[in-house]
Amino acid sequence: MVCAGTLLLLLILNYRYGQVRENPYSDANKFNYMNSTYTDIQICNIGSSHGEYAFYYDALAKMKGYECFNFAMASQTYNYDYAILSMYRQHFSEECFMFIPVSYFSFNNEVTDESEQQFLSSKYYTFLSPKYIPGYDPYVDLITHYFPILSAGEDLIKIFPSLSLSVSAAEKSDGPTPDPSKEASFQEKALNRYHRHMDNKENYFLPERIDNLYDILGFCRQNNITAVLITTPYTSYYSNLFSPEYKAEFRRLVDSIAKETGIPYYDYSADPRFSNSLEYFSDADHLNKEGAAVFTGIIEKEIPEFQEFLSKVKPNGKELVPGWEPSF
Repeated sequence: MVCAGTLLLLLILNYRYGQVRENPYSDANKFNYMNSTYTDIQICNIGSSHGEYAFYYDALAKMKGYECFNFAMASQTYNYDYAILSMYRQHFSEECFMFIPVSYFSFNNEVTDESEQQFLSSKYYTFLSPKYIPGYDPYVDLITHYFPILSAGEDLIKIFPSLSLSVSAAEKSDGPTPDPSKEASFQEKALNRYHRHMDNKENYFLPERIDNLYDILGFCRQNNITAVLITTPYTSYYSNLFSPEYKAEFRRLVDSIAKETGIPYYDYSADPRFSNSLEYFSDADHLNKEGAAVFTGIIEKEIPEFQEFLSKVKPNGKELVPGWEPSF
């Protein structure tokens, strides 16, 4: 009876939580279109949030007719990039161009603890087949699809409206007053992100992350995908926090990978057209919609491999599906 009562309570709470929670995996919704629409991808990118927010294919897709797709999502590491590419191997055109972002934190672990790792990995259970998910865990699969209440954590408070409202009011009154200065806001966000990416990390260039990138480059070679490595624009507030020694080590690693594989590398991290133009950014290291459109237009004109691809590959004429683009 106790077990039955506990299970019933769990089911009731789980049902209630499903009614009140926001979709925590909304950035993965774009993969719902893959089988019905994105079956002949010609231009794409992978990556973490830097890739998600740096590439805006509206002109290439709507005006020129290329089939484009942005595979990037927040905190996405190279092993998940490779898993996604493997899952959708048949969705690439016979000739395809891929931007592969390399960020200052691409080769270390983004997450700070196990619970965060579980949360970030859960979204891949919503669209990837288990055989492609790195370190597949049946328990994570179970709670993602059937018992999200088990991973609710502090979000559980949403089940109790009165308590949730009181906490929200308390947070609003006790929290810091937003700084109206955009520069001050960007400085603060840059510092927070720097500490998140760099603090308490024993190794900033993990061998497994490097191997994951080599796997991706091998995938491109095997599937006739023209690839370039690219570092997207940052504000100076973010870029200047990294020491010259760290940047030099990062550059040596990326240059060595580029030389060994024959994949070109383009670095826009400190591009003066962006680094101090805050109107192009939503925060210290992510472009906004306007910035992404400008950046995509620039690389269309400046990257020789991309120019060559566009000159010789005809667009397939498919229309862009609403909802593919990041929510800037």
